[in-house]
Amino acid sequence: MQERLVFVYKSQTKNGRYLYLKEKDVFSHIPAQLLDAFGVPKFVMMFALSKHKNLPKVTPEELDKALEEKGYFLRIDLDDVEENLINKERKLKGLPLLSKSELEDLFK
Repeated sequence: MQERLVFVYKSQTKNGRYLYLKEKDVFSHIPAQLLDAFGVPKFVMMFALSKHKNLPKVTPEELDKALEEKGYFLRIDLDDVEENLINKERKLKGLPLLSKSELEDLFK
């Protein structure tokens, strides 16, 4: 894997949505509909991909491949929204709440 800087942005309107880019503030290669749904990106951090072996929700190899092929990677953390919705519904039905690991198994 080549040395690569990664630029991370979060959605200001959608919780748990992150864009990883290979170039800072270059959004031209992102499909317009995706960018419209994402909302205005807010820069949160930059990191060297080769120095990170444990990334949330993606392997360094998968991220590198997406950045090379598409120029971006969209990460959606389902835990925030779906976890709350699923457990809210279970609570309404009188069912026991699911643990975080049980919820993660649902989205594999």
